[in-house]
Amino acid sequence: MASIISKIFPGLVTLLHYKPSWLKGDVAAGLSVAAVALPVGIAYADLAGVPAVFGMYSAIFPLFAYALFGSSRQLMTGPDAATCIIVAASLGHLAAGDPIKYQMLMVALTLCTGIVYVIAGVFRLGFIANFLSLPILTGFLNGIALIIIVGQLKKLFGVEVDASGFFPELYQFFQQLEHSHLPTLLMGAGLILCLFMFKKVAPKLPSALIVVILGIALVQSLNLDQQGIHILGAVPAGMPSLFSFPELAFNEFKQILGDAMALTLVSFTSGILTAKSFAQRNNYEVDANQELIGFGACNLASGMIQGFPVTGADSRTAVNNAMGGKSQMVGVIAGIVMLFVLFFLTEPLAFVPISALAAVIMVSAMGLFDISALKELYKMNRAEFAMSVLTTLGVLVFGALPGVIMAVLLSLILLLAVASKPTSGVLGFVESLKSYHNIEDFHDAQVTPGILIYRFESNILFFNADYFKQDLLTKMKQQDELKWVILDASPINIVDTTATNKVREIKAILEEQGVHLFITHQKRNVQRFFEDAWVSDRRTDQNSYKYPTIKQAIKAFSKG
Repeated sequence: MASIISKIFPGLVTLLHYKPSWLKGDVAAGLSVAAVALPVGIAYADLAGVPAVFGMYSAIFPLFAYALFGSSRQLMTGPDAATCIIVAASLGHLAAGDPIKYQMLMVALTLCTGIVYVIAGVFRLGFIANFLSLPILTGFLNGIALIIIVGQLKKLFGVEVDASGFFPELYQFFQQLEHSHLPTLLMGAGLILCLFMFKKVAPKLPSALIVVILGIALVQSLNLDQQGIHILGAVPAGMPSLFSFPELAFNEFKQILGDAMALTLVSFTSGILTAKSFAQRNNYEVDANQELIGFGACNLASGMIQGFPVTGADSRTAVNNAMGGKSQMVGVIAGIVMLFVLFFLTEPLAFVPISALAAVIMVSAMGLFDISALKELYKMNRAEFAMSVLTTLGVLVFGALPGVIMAVLLSLILLLAVASKPTSGVLGFVESLKSYHNIEDFHDAQVTPGILIYRFESNILFFNADYFKQDLLTKMKQQDELKWVILDASPINIVDTTATNKVREIKAILEEQGVHLFITHQKRNVQRFFEDAWVSDRRTDQNSYKYPTIKQAIKAFSKG
């Protein structure tokens, strides 16, 4: 029973074995996380297209769920810029301008995302994070960052922009630039400078909270709301209204479910990367499948209180780690602090200037844009760099949701492109090592006359079988008076029917030339496939086409 509980509720197990020495660091980290998460939650509510209070709900209640179900001791969950943009892109056209329907659809999307997460966790689909490679994920997040920044420019400059889409919105913004509201711009630009200053001079301070408080103080002391600076307005205190499951038409449900799957892929990839990186820094492991359950619980909790989808939040996790947080208790403390604000301190939030929220969002989005990763990709692999840039352009041109699909497709194309032309080589005997190695890696490797020893450094499947055949035939042409071809199958773990047919074709070509084909180091799990390739003229000795090692094959060749 205890083992079952530990698997389902790893956070609860940690809390039950809580060490008093952790409390000081956890309290400090919890207060700091709350100071960052609250203003960010309010700001991201605008990205998601809902009132600020729903951002508070989404920042608070998922923390309690993750404290029970999550396996990371540092990860903080909550609103995320990329998921909020996807939410807005998913629901805008479905709601058709109706805010009540939009909110209903948002709850449905959050709950569906939670359900998809839990199902994926039950079926141990943690590997889905691998469907977005790091270069593609970088390109996707860079595109999301640019969309967010451009979307906040109108609030920063105080201009009216009603266009949709990155390039139309940017074009219309420049057209309206001369109508900028100077007080709004001065406040927003000043607060952005403050955020950058705090990050540089005092990175441990809750800069987002300080900037929001500063904005409130300026509005109230100078009556800036009377001078055209837009403010947040009244934020309802206390708990949300009683939950009722949203009613959806079948077509709406189908679309919501598809969007939930896309959200799950993107948010889990981002969240698990954050969880793993901070677990590595603190010398422990996180379970990807349990994280699916944890994120599912967070989204179900968020949906039940009318919040929007959430995931692992890298900025708040970094704050937790920097302040010395040791356990999931940090999330519990942060949630309690924010609940206190929600019940008793919402009145001052009405005076938060919209430009202050725009400043917080823009600086957060700038943190999403990863120039250093692009530089590294450009140096290491131009193809991956091009894929990353292409993903960014796809997100900007087609939008966030099509960008998710494009990112997945590009990841698969990149995978197939790499796997379709794996490395291969001709082997020769290296006297100093007493073994056979690639002659391109060892210039003193000696090739046995009359024999081509060929190694294909990959599985042989439908997408690389033609390359396997052509590459082997090309290397055969480079050998004089060839009598035997020996395939070193040590790297080959999977062979499909297409590959089996290619081996048959190769064998037929070799037979016409009077050359014999043999195999060495064959894995037991692929034996049936290779045997099928020799079935046309199976000899009396069923093992006559294969040898356990290259040395034994060479010895047999020497004997004639």
